[in-house]
Amino acid sequence: MTQNPAPSACYTSRDMSTTEMAGSTPAPAPAPVPWWQIVHQRFKANGISIVVHVPDAALVGLIGACEADPEIEVLQLTREEEGVGILSGAYLGGKRGALLMQSSGLGNCINALGGLPMAYRIPFLLLITPRGRLSEFNPSQVPAGRATPKLLDALGIETATLERADEVATLVDQALYSAFSTSQPVALIASTLLTGGKRV
Repeated sequence: MTQNPAPSACYTSRDMSTTEMAGSTPAPAPAPVPWWQIVHQRFKANGISIVVHVPDAALVGLIGACEADPEIEVLQLTREEEGVGILSGAYLGGKRGALLMQSSGLGNCINALGGLPMAYRIPFLLLITPRGRLSEFNPSQVPAGRATPKLLDALGIETATLERADEVATLVDQALYSAFSTSQPVALIASTLLTGGKRV
């Protein structure tokens, strides 16, 4: 009578890998890509070659990424309405641009927006960080900050809000496509839920 062989102490390669995996430490998840880095990537993919801005703590990452990019010209403004004129001239010269600012700066350029790009159908992107909303510490920022969406709507400027990192690429692409296919400015509001807002 034939006896069954004793159980082998050897493992198959599949057994070994399963055993090793069971005792191994899982690899750490990759760090999420910052929202401003995604915006910079979408700027490049959509041909943005000039960015103008009034300095803002919530936009410092994006401004720095654009300044480090040799394919994007970056200009710092003293007032936001200067950017409207610069980007309008740049577009007539064949360049696509974006204006970065706080919501408090929108009031400074209402007349410039209505009288030039909206009147003559000159496209560019407005990227606005809101004040006076969630996480605000300065009461003087509240009235203009809350009015920002209504001001943009009154001017007839299409507006969307960036709230989640996984929406940023799609919304930036769509906003830029709409702006340059319809020949008018489009605004994106970067919510404090995304940027973290500004602290004292």
